[in-house]
Amino acid sequence: MNLSQEQSRCAYVFDTSTLIILVEKCGLTNAFLRFAEERDLYIPLRVMDEFFVGKNAEQYYSVLQDCFTPLNVALAEELLPYFNFDSTSGEIWVISYAFKNPLCSCVIDEEFGRRVCKLFSINVTGAIGIIDEMKKSNILSLYDLQCIRDSIRSTHFYLSKSLYSELDRICLC
Repeated sequence: MNLSQEQSRCAYVFDTSTLIILVEKCGLTNAFLRFAEERDLYIPLRVMDEFFVGKNAEQYYSVLQDCFTPLNVALAEELLPYFNFDSTSGEIWVISYAFKNPLCSCVIDEEFGRRVCKLFSINVTGAIGIIDEMKKSNILSLYDLQCIRDSIRSTHFYLSKSLYSELDRICLC
């Protein structure tokens, strides 16, 4: 791959909750293998640590290794005041990477992290946006999309009414 092709690849850095909903709850492991063929997918080491605290997470270890590049991220100290000078949250590491790599988009579902991204003009999407990208790339079938919709609606993850509407638009059209 030459430099111009590498620069034009989409890059995403994932937070813990989006990994949980997309990989664990929706079972998109095979879809991520295909998604990663044309995109650079990253996970900060702190996020990986958070993910593997989960009781079912160990079964996804090889898929995460195959799809995602683990990152040892340098903390963007400019972000610390927004996180009460606490660097334990995975979000601060996700945003730190994108802060220093502006061609990379954060994949964060929590509203606070999304607001910090917008404050610093960092590209941000969430689990629903990744599902939409997978649909546009013909990675997901209509049956897959219906299963994803059902899985997300049955989880305890909070989605606003507008995000449920967006999910329905993506999965039912």
